[in-house]
Amino acid sequence: MKIIRDVNAALKTHDIIATGFAIGNQINEETAPVMDAFANAGHTVGNHSWSHPDYDTLTRWAFRREVRRTDRALKPWMQGQKYYRFPFLREGKTEKAKRAAENVLKNQGYENVPVTIDNDEWRFNSDYVDALDMGDQREAQHIATAYLEHMKERTAYFQALSQKALGRDVSHILLLHMNKINADHLDDLLAWYDTNGWTFITVEQALRDPLFTAPDLYTGPRGLSQIERVLGE
Repeated sequence: MKIIRDVNAALKTHDIIATGFAIGNQINEETAPVMDAFANAGHTVGNHSWSHPDYDTLTRWAFRREVRRTDRALKPWMQGQKYYRFPFLREGKTEKAKRAAENVLKNQGYENVPVTIDNDEWRFNSDYVDALDMGDQREAQHIATAYLEHMKERTAYFQALSQKALGRDVSHILLLHMNKINADHLDDLLAWYDTNGWTFITVEQALRDPLFTAPDLYTGPRGLSQIERVLGE
């Protein structure tokens, strides 16, 4: 519970309403209080599949089951518009697969939520937790500093890409995970965004940006930023 409390505290400090995507088979008696704490803080809960599979390994019917099982598990916490995020950001390596997923989500009342600021933030968490477990505060701080620099670099990269390719800033959607390194350093990251003139909006507001209704030109196995998908990269 400490992780969710610390994440919620950082979000509250910066007046942010976040959307968290839950994996259905991880919802149980132990994790339900975490879900309660997140939703009761005013945040939105979304569907991140039942078992976090690569979509390209599923049939259409298996994908439908993944969505529906999680939909049932999340009923106590999902309100209003329902949001889905693909595991690994992989939305289909063929046009047929992409269309099949779109139809399943539409039929289940879901809106897909891609990201624009993709990153490898999750990679830092394992080493960070290991350093803390060993009592190596110096190494933990070194990893945290590298994590923050990585997030700054990824943000600058995708901001520049949107300007170069689209000729404008877009309403970005930032990808982060509910983990220890974010619990400890999310406030630092959000303070950096504040200092650099960024403001945060809800997913609902962000999805109104024309970027998210532009044709997705990418077909392939990679998980990409929506900016890259629209560019067909």
